[in-house]
Order: sequence, then C-alpha cells, then structure tokens
Amino acid sequence: MTLTASPKARFTYREVSLQDRLREVAREVPTKAALIHGDRTVTYADLDAATDRFAAALARRGIGPGDRVTLFMPNSVEFVIAFYGTLKAGGVVNPINALSKEREVRFQVDDSGAKAVLVHEALWPVIEPIRAELAAGRLLARTGAPTDGAAQFDDLVAEAAPGAPSVRVSLDDLAALPYTSGTTGFPKGVMLTHRNLTANQQQFFAAVPVRRDDVFLNVLPYFHIYALNLLMAGAISLGATQVLMSRFDMVEYLTLVEKHRATVCFVVPPIVLGLAQHPEVDRHDLSSVRFFFSGAAPLAPEPARRMAQRMGKPIIQGYGLTETSPVTHANPVDAAVLESIGPAVPGTDDRIVDLETGSRDLGTGEVGEIAVRGPQVMRGYWRKQDDTDAVLRDGWFFTGDVGKKDAKGYVFIVDRKKEFIKYKGFGVGPAEVEAVLCEHPAVADAGVIGKPDAEAGEIPKAFVQVRAGASVTGDELMAFVKERIADYKRVREVEFIDKVPRTASGKILRRELAERQKAATAAV
Repeated sequence: MTLTASPKARFTYREVSLQDRLREVAREVPTKAALIHGDRTVTYADLDAATDRFAAALARRGIGPGDRVTLFMPNSVEFVIAFYGTLKAGGVVNPINALSKEREVRFQVDDSGAKAVLVHEALWPVIEPIRAELAAGRLLARTGAPTDGAAQFDDLVAEAAPGAPSVRVSLDDLAALPYTSGTTGFPKGVMLTHRNLTANQQQFFAAVPVRRDDVFLNVLPYFHIYALNLLMAGAISLGATQVLMSRFDMVEYLTLVEKHRATVCFVVPPIVLGLAQHPEVDRHDLSSVRFFFSGAAPLAPEPARRMAQRMGKPIIQGYGLTETSPVTHANPVDAAVLESIGPAVPGTDDRIVDLETGSRDLGTGEVGEIAVRGPQVMRGYWRKQDDTDAVLRDGWFFTGDVGKKDAKGYVFIVDRKKEFIKYKGFGVGPAEVEAVLCEHPAVADAGVIGKPDAEAGEIPKAFVQVRAGASVTGDELMAFVKERIADYKRVREVEFIDKVPRTASGKILRRELAERQKAATAAV
C-alpha cells in the first residue's frame, strides 16, 4: 500500500480500505474476540467470513459498486456485518438514526436512492407501515423471525459462497453516506470516501493513545459518524476488542466496564454528567479504564472535573463533524485542557477566520469561524452543490463553529455561528452560558436560546433541568450566572423543564427549545 502525505508534512497515512484492513486483522489475530454483545462473541476470523458471505449475497441480488445500502439498526453484531458486507460488495453504507420515525426513514431512503434497506427486528414496527413502499424495487431484509415482503438477514449471512465478490474500489470512491442531524435545517447526505474514513482513523490513532490490546465499551450509536468510524470501525482497524451496547443504561454500562475490564470509554456530555453524580458509580470497580474521551457535543468543564475527580481517571475532549469523518481536533491525554477541544490532529490544518467574509485570518485569542482542511474532509453534500460550495472553499471546510486559538494551538469553541444570540449588538454564545449554569450544584442540564426582545433584540433565556432531590429558583440561577460571566451574557429568564432535549449524540436541540418558546409566546 502507498503512503500519502497530508497537508501537514509531519503526518503520513497508509492508503488502505476499511474492508481490506478487516481482512488483514483477521489474518493477524483470527481467534481474538472482535465483538462481544451480551452472551455472543464473534472472532475476527468469524467476522471476516460472515461479511464475505453477506457481500456475496448482496451481489447476487444486484447490489454492486456505488449502490447505497441503508442500515436501520441499533448497535448490534448485525450492524457490523451489514457495514463491512456492504463495503465488500462495493456498496455505500447509508446509516439511519435508530430513533427515526416513519417519515424520516422514508425521506432518507428516497433521498439517498438506496437499493437495499436492512432493518433490525427491534425497529421493524417503524418500517411495518411502509414496508411495501420500501420493498418496491429494493432489497428489504430484516433480522429475526420471517416476515412477508422481507428477506431474512440471517439467511443472507448464512448463504454458502466461495468468498466475497471481487470488487475493485478506489480510495476516492464513496464508502459512507451519513446524514447530518438536521438540528438547524433539513438533513443532508454527507459524501465520505474510503480515503476520508481510513485517513481519519489513522489521524485519530496518532492523536489519542488507543491500541490493539484495548477493550472498547461502545454504547454511542453506530449510525453516528463518531461511533461509526472511530469506535466501531476504529476498534476493528486496530484489532482491538469491542463490547457493544444497544442502548445506554448506567447500571449496565458500569457492570460491563467491570465485567470485561474495559480500558477506553468514549462518551458524550450527558454520560459525563451521569458519571459525575450517579450513586451506582461507587459500587463498581472501574480501575481498568485508562481514560475517557468526550466528543459530539461541547463538554461543560465543571461536570467533567467532578467526574474526573470522582473516577480518578483523565477525561479528554475532542471535536469533529460528520463532514470531517469526524475528528479534526483532540486533546493530548497528558496535556488536556478541559475547556478546549485541543489542537488539530496530525494531518489537519486549521484557521480562525473573520465571521463576516471568512477571508481574513485572525490572530491568537481572536474569535472567528473555525476552518479546517485535511484528507478527512468530505467530498461534499449529496446532490446539493450549492450547499457544498457554501462550506467548501479553496480547499478549506468552514465548520460553522465559532472559536479562538491560543498560542499553543489549542482551540476553544465559543459556539455555533448560526446560534449566536445577539444582545444589544453583542454576540452571546449559548454553550458558554450553559457551561456556567451546569456548574451550579442543583443543575443537571441546561439549554440556552435567544428570546426575542423589543429593546435588546434578543435576551439569553435558559431552560433548566434540576437534579433529582435538588431545588433552586430562577432568580438564584440568574444571580449565579451574573457573578461568573460578563453582564451582557447573563441569563435574563429561566424556565424549568423535565429534560433538556438532545440528539442521540448529545447535541442540545435548541431548535426544539426555540419552538417551545415560540408556542408559549403565541399563547399569551
């Protein structure tokens, strides 16, 4: 395999596809456990053979190079087989959020032009009303018991075949077509190539000290790019063992860490909050864990500090986007700054540019939009050239996130460019205010939006989730925040809610909070 230099000459990555890397690892450690899910264990040799058979079954049903294959599954052995089997057939993996409803599934299948839809039995009730529609002109398969109008997934895996189809794949061919979360607009397909994904894995491995003898505890959803490429496929590319969880449950999570002696735990901020305060934590031996890594959403420093102190383990924060496969920045485990997403990972260039034009580089400490370039940056948005041109300019990807960089190259996120609150002409980043609110001992979670105001334009309004057994007033919280940040950033109104809405990957759904506010205003 050739070695390719990235924009930063200090990093060179090996050109190898994900499926070829699985084949290599299966030869190197054939009897090692690749996947553990409940009582089920799959070795690397078994996984390689099963994905060969599945790829051959897809090929016999007309799935070939470039064809999109939709995966509507929770974390499971079947998801992993479907992922690698699709790639071995030359197809493009199109994962769907396992929390999607009927209309969302229909949209993504239609928009991607999927030629096959693979469904887990746990999600079949969502598919049932539209199964005839999905099966028209497509392969529709499901795990579990036989169902009219759908092939059995297990039968496809079990079909006898001499091996996977012989498909020549270029590293610049599409490998995955995940869709953006749609929190700020209609979901868009993100075109990620084999080069994007494998290069980013190697960038991540160079920045974060993961290794073959690690045991990953993977609870983050595989349909999300963070877990899909770095955790699920990443563990396989390393030749590590991964323990799968289909959904998060704190007691089960801690039990599995202890049982399987998990060494690396990749989490999102809501899990960090739970680890900082859940009484079950003290009942388990977590000494095997080397570090925790938080991504997918901004990490509030205070809960992270509480968690690290309680666990006696370091927590580091990274950053990325679906469009960047995903990681672009990560803290070094031995020099982490909790408030920062860290410096750019090897092979990645980053800039802070002015918010107005994006053409002027800003200096140390100045706040602007973060732009990045590297081998992990997407080809573009699926069938949306205007949207692609808006974010990919002169080889740089403009993230839409606002931040600043210190003299050591560490980047600090201020907030989303589109979610800035404009208070009397001053920009207020919701994430900064949320982080301060989460420092209060009575606050479990918080989301902040801009509420229209005749005098100020917008005022920061907080939606607060109170910790069980705690009590606090809105006035107390507003006073607490006022003492800690500039006056123009302080919260002007507080509303208490049962739960702050978040995506499966942990991002606050500020759109839902804004809609809640709009409905309340209209009712007055």
